[in-house]
Amino acid sequence: MINNNEISHQENSDLLKFRDLVITNGDQGINRINRNLGLPELKKFKVSKLDIKKSELQIDDDLKSAILIARANISKVHQEQRIRLDSKQIETTKGITVWNEFRPIQKVGLYVPGGTTTLFSALLMQAIPALIAGCKDIVICTPPNEQGKIDPTLLWIAKLLKITNIYKVGGSQAIFAMTYGTKSIPRVDKIFGPGNKFVTRAKQLVSDVVAIDMPAGPSEVFVASNNINNSELIAADLLSQLEHGNDSKAVLCSSSNELMDLVKKNIAYQVNSLSRVSILEKSIKNITYIYAKDTEKMISAINESAPEHLILMDDNYVNMIPYINNAGSIFCGALCPESFGDYASGSNHTLPTSGYAKTYSGLGVKDFGKIISFQSATVEGYNNLSPVVEIMAAAENLDAHVNAVTIRKDLVRSLSKYAYVPRTSFISRKSNETNILINLNVDGSGTNVINTGIDYFDHMLQQLSKHGQFDINIECIGDLEIDEHHSIEDIAIALGNAFRLAIGDRSNIERYSSNEILVMDETESVVSIDMCTRAFLKFKTSPLREYVGDMPTEMFEHFFISFINTLGFTCHIKTEGQNSHHIIECTFKAFARAFSKALKITTKENSTKGFL
Repeated sequence: MINNNEISHQENSDLLKFRDLVITNGDQGINRINRNLGLPELKKFKVSKLDIKKSELQIDDDLKSAILIARANISKVHQEQRIRLDSKQIETTKGITVWNEFRPIQKVGLYVPGGTTTLFSALLMQAIPALIAGCKDIVICTPPNEQGKIDPTLLWIAKLLKITNIYKVGGSQAIFAMTYGTKSIPRVDKIFGPGNKFVTRAKQLVSDVVAIDMPAGPSEVFVASNNINNSELIAADLLSQLEHGNDSKAVLCSSSNELMDLVKKNIAYQVNSLSRVSILEKSIKNITYIYAKDTEKMISAINESAPEHLILMDDNYVNMIPYINNAGSIFCGALCPESFGDYASGSNHTLPTSGYAKTYSGLGVKDFGKIISFQSATVEGYNNLSPVVEIMAAAENLDAHVNAVTIRKDLVRSLSKYAYVPRTSFISRKSNETNILINLNVDGSGTNVINTGIDYFDHMLQQLSKHGQFDINIECIGDLEIDEHHSIEDIAIALGNAFRLAIGDRSNIERYSSNEILVMDETESVVSIDMCTRAFLKFKTSPLREYVGDMPTEMFEHFFISFINTLGFTCHIKTEGQNSHHIIECTFKAFARAFSKALKITTKENSTKGFL
């Protein structure tokens, strides 16, 4: 996009002087700035309760009805956002619980642009997510007209939303007032709202003192189309954004020169019928026409521009959406004008401009709060995680961190009659063909991160972790260009050793698990286990095709042979079915459940026959 947002050195110097005037002189400083800019000076900046009340009588019912519908749609979208901001509790390590909760920002300032027209829709777009977030203190600043009055529509919306702190101040002086506070205008914790280049620059200047939402400057739209039948619609969409101000920007990207010529003619025709023609005569000079020979080039131009508003006019928008990474808001198809998003579809119209959509999102409920992370630990969780943290903290030479962990061991012993000893292990196995790292917690919650280089095998090991409630982390670098045999066999051996180290002498485990049955559609798998130290596998399955995904099925049985021989136990597996995928997955799931039961800690005495 063409960037008309940059301000001159003199303009920046003036803004710094304005900032100092507000800091030093407060309300009087604002009036000095207003006098300097030819704006009305005011005795009182706060809008009176009477003016807010009178707004009810100054708006017609059709506009009230439209605003109520827009409020409902905007609320619906943002309420859904709010629901997703709290995360459910998850158990990372067994006994360690982590979750997130959303909390609102207490004091927020909303800037509503005025100037050539009061954009009361900007109040809906800011205030509704602020209220849904739970912000308690909401301050509104908006420029008054020449008579020092505020548009009654804006006041009626504020009344509707039960917001009473409204101040008649605009431009950079409003940003400085909400940042530093004056006698009339309270200081806030975060400032929101779009504006011209001076408002945008003022927000940047105070961003080290107060939080800001995003750089939201002059409006911009980017239309992508190759359909010459859309020329009239495209012209209208370009003009709808260009009417915001002299510095608004627009782009048409197309592979059709004929379409570009038709759009230019339609713009020339339509502009004369519009009321803001004096602005449009200047802003249409900010239109850029980009020729893109194909869809790939068009998508590249979009992502490079990162437009505030992107209109994908043609019916093939579904093919483009997956490849568009940078845009504030996207309007799909010929029936969805950008105006829908500006007012009432429900999406937020406060969006990043000037290429900032590469790193910023449009305004949402999340911007009016913050996410707080929580964690808790049980005795079991402490015993599982404390060795990990002690090792890492010691490696960083932070012995106070180590001490904060170890000092709690007496407390843990006092809370548990039987001190829980975590059954964990770490294996590092290197061979000529593979390099394998494994973390294992037998008494976990099914957490896993598994990278073997063989996707289907990863999936099976994930089932072993999930259905056995074992925490398993596996990282394997193997020579897969030759074959998958070494990786699968070496992982089976390493995993067997990991379990062998973790479960120790096996004196306190259930030992037996008989006839664990699991069905998966047409497939049934039956697994029985005796955790004696005699290695024996009885393995029978229905015939398999040569590969399932990227895993050779000949290695299916071989995995269990290597695993059982390494760990040393007796296992009977019988799986029948027609689908090779189901046969393998059903076997891994049934085995995981049987294996977990056999390894369960018990206080009863079991037969020691078969143990070495």
